[in-house]
Amino acid sequence: MQGKPIHGGNVYKAAKELNIPYEQILDFSANINPLGFAPIVEEIIMEHIKDIIYYPDVEQNELKEAAASYYNTSPKNLMPGNGSVELINIILEALRPSKTIIPSPTFSEYALSCESRNIETVFVNMRTNDFRFDLELFDNIKGKITQNSLFIICNPNNPTGKLVRKEDLAIILRELQNKKSYLMLDEAFMDFVDKDESMVSYIEEHDNLIILKSVTKFFALAGLRLGFVLANQKLIKRFYDLKDPWNINTFAGFVGSKVMSDKPYIDRTRQYILLEKRRLWGNLKDIPGLEPLFPEANFVFVKITKDEKISTLAEKLKKKGILIRDCSNYMFLDDSFFRVAVKSREDNDVLISALKEIMNP
Repeated sequence: MQGKPIHGGNVYKAAKELNIPYEQILDFSANINPLGFAPIVEEIIMEHIKDIIYYPDVEQNELKEAAASYYNTSPKNLMPGNGSVELINIILEALRPSKTIIPSPTFSEYALSCESRNIETVFVNMRTNDFRFDLELFDNIKGKITQNSLFIICNPNNPTGKLVRKEDLAIILRELQNKKSYLMLDEAFMDFVDKDESMVSYIEEHDNLIILKSVTKFFALAGLRLGFVLANQKLIKRFYDLKDPWNINTFAGFVGSKVMSDKPYIDRTRQYILLEKRRLWGNLKDIPGLEPLFPEANFVFVKITKDEKISTLAEKLKKKGILIRDCSNYMFLDDSFFRVAVKSREDNDVLISALKEIMNP
């Protein structure tokens, strides 16, 4: 692993350093729906506030039915989890892969979870391929795949926002099946993508496909911790054998059961992200010294092309109450990369104004 593992979204630490309320921080470091949680969420929590004296529902059947309807699969093909990290660890425990192959830079918890189990990990450098993972790059490294390998792809990828198309993943999936190996797709940000590129429809016919889904990002529920693993029924049973009985807290269960059917909120979010991510990307592109990648999801990955280190830029922005994600600790990256979430139009304009002032005083 490269550098100390850190994540975005630590508004409490920044607020303490700046001696201001955390609500005054403009946090572009965490990729959360800028519209906030759906109006129904507060109503659900208050309705069930007295239920915290009871243990959560172990079965979570209503939650699974809601998720199955939203992801267009069967409840038997999914298992809820306390966020993606818990699910990643369960998957690794269940499969005990001989090797993991991870196109990088990407979410650090894949490698950290493998490292803690002494699983051999091969990192594929996507920086040399304009941060794309495609069939050509796959062909270059498929000789490293051995039986019971686990190939991990974040799609769209964090932090780059690049997407691997469904038709390419179908070819990769078949190749891995021939080698008796697995493909794990982390689709945490797929809800923000303009068109359907999810591989959920493949799980019934492929016993080597595992998909992670997150409720945290799209539904702005980071504090509730809720995600799902989708796979065929045989794999799901193996995952259930390793799951803690009460891994879904009371509020996560009740809220998750309702928000995924809130169509007006879902449609409003997708329309907003579609327009505002393009606008934010265009404004970043117009700042001399910044080179943003076009975003497929709800965040923009940016390279600094001027003589300005990301640590210095991030510190200058923090003094203005703005947090961005320093990406220098990602595999294969250096101190010239950062990531910013798409937030409200007003907040995005504050960020752009601050960046213009810093980059071109």
